[in-house]
Amino acid sequence: MSEETLPRSENLPCSRYGRFLPETGSFLIEDPLTPRPWINVMSNGSYGLVLSQAGGGFSWIGNSQLGRITRWEQDLARDAHGRWLYVADRDTGAIHTTSLGPSRKRAESDEVEHGLGYSTFRRTENGIESDHTFFVPEGHDCECWIVRIRNRRPTPARLRVGAYLEWFLGEQGEWHREFHRLFISTSVEGRRLVVTKRPPIPEDRDFRPESPLSASLEAIGLDGANWFCDKSQFLGRAGLEAEPQALISAEKPANTGSWDDPVGAFTAELELAPGESKSFAVVIAAVQGESKNLPRPFQTLEAAESALEATRRFHADRSGALAIETLDPVFDLMNNAWLPYQAEVGRMKARCAYFQQGGAYGFRDQLQDSLMLLEIEPGATLAQIGIHAEAMYEDGGVRHWWHPNSQIFAASKHSDTSLWPAYALLEYMDETDDLAACHVDLAYLSRETEKPGARGTLLDHCLRGIERALDRRSKRGLPLIGAGDWNDGLSHAGLEGRGESVWLAMFLHDVLRRLAPVISDLGDGATASRFQQEAGDLQRAVETHGWDGDWYIAGTNDEGRPFGSKENRSGSIFLNPQTWAVISGIASPERAEAAMNSVRRRLIKPYGPLLLAPAYCTPDPHIGYITRYAPGLRENGGVYCHAATWAIQALARHGDLDGAYALYRSLLPPLRSADDPDRYQAEPYVMPGNVDGPDSPFEGRAGWTWYTGTAAWLRRTATHWILGVRPTREGLVARGSLPQGLGPVSMVRPFRGDTFDISLSANTAEALYVDGNPHSGPILPSGKGLRRTVETR
Repeated sequence: MSEETLPRSENLPCSRYGRFLPETGSFLIEDPLTPRPWINVMSNGSYGLVLSQAGGGFSWIGNSQLGRITRWEQDLARDAHGRWLYVADRDTGAIHTTSLGPSRKRAESDEVEHGLGYSTFRRTENGIESDHTFFVPEGHDCECWIVRIRNRRPTPARLRVGAYLEWFLGEQGEWHREFHRLFISTSVEGRRLVVTKRPPIPEDRDFRPESPLSASLEAIGLDGANWFCDKSQFLGRAGLEAEPQALISAEKPANTGSWDDPVGAFTAELELAPGESKSFAVVIAAVQGESKNLPRPFQTLEAAESALEATRRFHADRSGALAIETLDPVFDLMNNAWLPYQAEVGRMKARCAYFQQGGAYGFRDQLQDSLMLLEIEPGATLAQIGIHAEAMYEDGGVRHWWHPNSQIFAASKHSDTSLWPAYALLEYMDETDDLAACHVDLAYLSRETEKPGARGTLLDHCLRGIERALDRRSKRGLPLIGAGDWNDGLSHAGLEGRGESVWLAMFLHDVLRRLAPVISDLGDGATASRFQQEAGDLQRAVETHGWDGDWYIAGTNDEGRPFGSKENRSGSIFLNPQTWAVISGIASPERAEAAMNSVRRRLIKPYGPLLLAPAYCTPDPHIGYITRYAPGLRENGGVYCHAATWAIQALARHGDLDGAYALYRSLLPPLRSADDPDRYQAEPYVMPGNVDGPDSPFEGRAGWTWYTGTAAWLRRTATHWILGVRPTREGLVARGSLPQGLGPVSMVRPFRGDTFDISLSANTAEALYVDGNPHSGPILPSGKGLRRTVETR
């Protein structure tokens, strides 16, 4: 964050494990034995790494599943695989590392700072201080470590430093190391170790390319490094990563050939006078190809240090671009730093975390995440919409997920996926009113070849997706649910083609109602009129068959039995149909009020709104895998945080701003973790995907952090519905009311060529002024390339 967007108060929440630093917005872990791995994700979209507070994690190039560089195993208790840097005392034989791992022994002083685009480990042991920073520079396929070792003793220190990692160089599923190491060759070239893996020829070359994967480990600023390519040579017969034989003995490796268990490691000697320090850099670079093409981005320590500062500035400026300032420092911290960073770097670029190493594009997922960029870079959102539109088949169906640059994918059997390009285009239109975007030429996929085939405009793609949904309706006029609507866990509700989704009817109604004016402006009045009529038909079907007395049912299964109904002992009320009844405008005022009251009574907990209640305790083969989760976990009676953001939006749109703001704060990790970090367990700086509900013995525990669409939705909910600054096709709206305790607020908001400096008072009776002149109505004038002031007086 820039200085202008830093929290104005240092009264940020903290816990026994650490605290936020107001000067940077980073989180300082002061006790590294956290309840679960607390990680950072760093990626520039091509190269990436995940890194825990113990030093665990792995690196990749291109794809976190298909382009693994270093070896890793998901084990949230041991967190035992990582990249280690050692400092050994040559006089006493004592060995310590710059991170808690791999020994898991505390140092005399021990802290980890996770920030936007970097992580720094600071430790002191036996008078030797280490400062070890990781980052991924923009524009380079590498990661860089900058290390400083300082002697705090009154006497000289004779030290030996070393680095160690295990090469993987392949796909996540290549677990048979004894076989796959046969394809790896290593060599030492000057001050770096080079490794290449030429994989076995795949059976289907379209699905798994046979090109090699190469990487290097380079030391910059260290003289006389000894390189090790074999695991046993570095660790010794005992095989202890906490006490490698190479750090105890000065013996050089016997060979650096291609015949052993491949690792990247080195040792080097250091002698430091009292108070003296030594700095050096370590670079891991990679290329999807031959080693001769490996990048060498930094030739000096100074160049690496400059890249670190540039990386930190890039992420701070990118995440803090809206410069939101309120009376709530936690709200500001999350919206100016961690929410946008998590959404763009964690979800869109890395597509990876500790709980899930995706690598793939989810059709809904990254498409929705990209909507957060509309406020600062709408062209990036349009480009992402195009990527997903080209994952659509000629019949309007789509891939549910796919790995870029491969033929590894799953075709969607879900009923809502084909509608998301239209929804995203509508959001883009609200931001830009760029009708020309509807005419962007894009390819369809062929069902026969699974390759690009016919072409059509972006609007054509959206219309085919809509027609697909309209063609799949029950006799009662409700959309068929298929293998699930937005809720993937409803996987068996409609496999036989009879189950219905009430939520999907609401979502489709919203898309049709909003798209009709766009189509009309493009000159197709007939389709616009038909869409308005179809929206009306959906509304009548929902009001006739979806109302259950106090709330809307979620749907029916193939047997015609409702779920999310009073008739159900488990899963009697679902969150999404209630919130989207308000968001879509499909419900009458009376039913909208009743539905939201049911949400307040039955679903909202101190830690957020449950996705459904009560939890399923018995598997139901006619509903789906959601009923097979343990009660209270994830979608089965827990808080599914993505859906919780829609509940906040619904409350705000329904006129309950104070309730929306209270619900927003109930989700925020800094507040949740501060209350009881051992129960909450997850990182206090990024959103979890879910929180355990009341049927779990760990009620209130968070999980599945980083890899969730919650971050992007929560940021948009904050700006559009809590602060009331939202785009429409007619222009930017600045609403005059704010939740109690949040205002006054200020925001820097780019919009259609202008930049608005917006200052809003908490007093709703005050008048709106633009550039010092009274302004009537909520729509702000724009489009002249000006810097404009907006304020209430």
